[in-house]
Amino acid sequence: MTSLLKKELLRIATSVVKIPDDYELTIEDYPESDNAEGEAIFLWTDQKRDEAISVHLDAEGNLTYLSIDRQEKEPAAIAMDEVEKRKCAEQFLRIHYPDALRDLTFYKTKNLSHADRFYYEQIVMGLPLEHAGCYMDIDPLGEVVTFSYSYKGVSGIPEIPSTLISKEKLKEHIGHALQFRLKIHSLHSEVHDVEQDGLYLVYEPNVVFQTYRAANLSPEIKMSSDEGEGETYVSLPTLSLKKVRRDLGNEEVMGITENLEIIREVDMGEERGIVWRNRNWQMTEQDLSMSGFFRRQTEDTVKAFVSKSSGKVRSFIWFMERKGDRQLTREKCYTIAIEFLEWVIPEYFDFLQLTVPKARDENKENRDNDLKELFIFTFHNGHGISVDSIVTVAINRTTGLVDYYNGPDFDIEQLRQLPIKPAITEERAKEIFMDHLDFELKWDHAYGEEESDTLVYQLCDVKSRTPIRYIDAITGEVRH
Repeated sequence: MTSLLKKELLRIATSVVKIPDDYELTIEDYPESDNAEGEAIFLWTDQKRDEAISVHLDAEGNLTYLSIDRQEKEPAAIAMDEVEKRKCAEQFLRIHYPDALRDLTFYKTKNLSHADRFYYEQIVMGLPLEHAGCYMDIDPLGEVVTFSYSYKGVSGIPEIPSTLISKEKLKEHIGHALQFRLKIHSLHSEVHDVEQDGLYLVYEPNVVFQTYRAANLSPEIKMSSDEGEGETYVSLPTLSLKKVRRDLGNEEVMGITENLEIIREVDMGEERGIVWRNRNWQMTEQDLSMSGFFRRQTEDTVKAFVSKSSGKVRSFIWFMERKGDRQLTREKCYTIAIEFLEWVIPEYFDFLQLTVPKARDENKENRDNDLKELFIFTFHNGHGISVDSIVTVAINRTTGLVDYYNGPDFDIEQLRQLPIKPAITEERAKEIFMDHLDFELKWDHAYGEEESDTLVYQLCDVKSRTPIRYIDAITGEVRH
């Protein structure tokens, strides 16, 4: 883009929303897409970097995205009702796209914690086309705090099938294809319909997110899951208690040295995010591009997440390059990784196993160019049932140091106390699944040289209309 056009796009962006005087322009970028249409991305932040306003425009200066992220303030004394908020949404839409409501139809409202989200879609057969509309979040005062627009004009009306598969035939097909895997999953009340966060022994169906073409008399699977296919698992060496060191603090675990200082701390709810950087680090150039922004945030840093409850580091990564004169083999790096896990999470050690992908590239010439050896460990309950959680360790081959660690995200006592056998059989789990199974039609958008929309069935629960993710292996309850 020319400098003149960039200046005009910046002017348009600042006219979309009032930028507070104490905000500074943090990102000004003009990336070009594959079709060379291009766009403009702007981000303003306050001095503490805990509030931000983001505006995205296309090459013609049309607003495609807006986000106003501010600290929560006192609730409004007189909050708008849903009808008033919807009027604000449509007024905003008309300002930026005067003709949009000729083709887009109000579809639904979603109540968020801080706002109400209004969806406007292009509707065919009573169903919205994928990525052919927009949504807006309206706060209690009627302000648009989020706007996302993916509508590119009236899409070609997709082919409407003359006949549809009967749900009975589709259900019969599912009944023959349905299989379960007994697993342990960490479920959270904010996401799943459980009263308490924690580990659950569940039957996991193999058809949760599969879709089926609605027009075919013989249903055709559109998606399939091959999770874990081709992987093998190796037991870890016996824990050597004499190697376990519990007396070192988090900074010593991560290898933080005196020349590093904390530059940011962020409250992440149950964890604290901490960032270190060299005391003498300086940005070599004032680059407001997206890549420049990420360099300022990440270059030569060490980032960690520390649990508030235990005070222990749960994850860390070195973005600062560390090079030594060693040339460690993968076997030696594996020994270092095992000793590190013995040290930092000895109570979890007996429940870990090494994951070995089937397609691992063992070409020595290629691996000699890599600075790191990555090891992925999965959990089991000691009785043959896998846990949906992993631990990752990356060892620097030139220094022997841990450059990346991502630890367990559950309490080991929960795993120890969890039943080791299901209370209901797989046959009973299948009966429960089939009793709750229903289907919903939706338009599925295929990208590529020839984009198209296909009418498909997706699986859902007959009451909640959400996917049936698991069947509780103890209680038989459906978990969404």
